[in-house]
Amino acid sequence: MTAPYPRTAPRPGHLSLVADPPVLLTDPAGLFAELARLELPRGEYVVCGSAALYVRGLRARMGDLDVLARGPAWDVVLTLGVVPGTALSGHGLVVNHPTAAIEFVDQWTPGWPTDYLIDSADLIDGIPFMRLGDVLAWKQRARRPKDLPDISAIAHLCRAWADDSARDLPVGRAAA
Repeated sequence: MTAPYPRTAPRPGHLSLVADPPVLLTDPAGLFAELARLELPRGEYVVCGSAALYVRGLRARMGDLDVLARGPAWDVVLTLGVVPGTALSGHGLVVNHPTAAIEFVDQWTPGWPTDYLIDSADLIDGIPFMRLGDVLAWKQRARRPKDLPDISAIAHLCRAWADDSARDLPVGRAAA
């Protein structure tokens, strides 16, 4: 029987080390698998936008990945052989993956510092995602028609969390 994922060779006198497991996220289009294949350096990129809702179960589908990359991760993106263009926001550069629905940008939309978004990312199945509160704030600012169901889904989740928190308080403290 083979191991479920590759193992690194053990050093003499040490336990064998296990390599990172494969991407576990549900990925019908293979987008997360393709992102993992690129081996972008950890701590140098973050998946932003609606994919951050999809992985948290707040969306049934996702059409693409929006990836913010800096430094060494951006250098890897530039090896895809696609000439960077101006991002749709007019803020920074964009590279569209040549075969997958993955858009790489070197800056997120105006007002969102690259370092903050990357450094504060939530790690889910080994992939960094934009924090849910930041997704909400970004979508509330943009307030495009396509953002309204996402805003509603996040607000519903926040209400559910608040209700659960209130139930956990000792009697007489919920109203305080």
